[in-house]
Amino acid sequence: MAELQFQFISVFFAVAIPLLFVVLMLEKGDSRRIILYFCWGLFAGVLAFHLNNLLGSSHAQAQRVTVSIAPILEEMLKGLPVLLFLNRKKYPQVSKLIVFCAMASGVGFSIQESLYFFAVSSREIIDLLALIVRTLTTALMHGMTTALFGIGIIVTQKLRLARLPIIFGQFAFCASIHALYNLLMYTWLAWLTAVIPVVMFGAGRLFLRRIEIE
Repeated sequence: MAELQFQFISVFFAVAIPLLFVVLMLEKGDSRRIILYFCWGLFAGVLAFHLNNLLGSSHAQAQRVTVSIAPILEEMLKGLPVLLFLNRKKYPQVSKLIVFCAMASGVGFSIQESLYFFAVSSREIIDLLALIVRTLTTALMHGMTTALFGIGIIVTQKLRLARLPIIFGQFAFCASIHALYNLLMYTWLAWLTAVIPVVMFGAGRLFLRRIEIE
């Protein structure tokens, strides 16, 4: 476990520090924010790894954490910096940038998680193929559930009085999708885990196109 913890932290520094140099070279703008959110996702992956292990110390607890606790914890960690867009002085009108930043955070998180599963595998060809499948499904799911949180903020940005309960509701909705995804992986409906992320991605693309038209 100590070796895995060291690997997680080392990957974070190996990827995040060079990207932060790129951020310093870029002028203030969308690209800079997206990279910063990606770096946050990498950090959130490290933090979630340690918290999940802390909460799931036994086998029975690990199963409960995977299905019940981890989805809530992970969605909150990934989506936490997305709340910065609620600053009306800096973002009087929330644009589609929030979706790109949110997805970047989710993708950064998914990289750390995918590396974990590959690290504990036997590292054979079949494990490499499993990693590719995972990046096309579970990794996309992580990116899109956080992007969905960003989309929710765009849709509800005019509802100022009910803002706080709506935010909690959006977190709960994203965590529910995440939990359902994890649950399906242990049933005969596991094939749906390859369909759900693709459907979410397509719906997200359609939503962004609609915003451009409007």
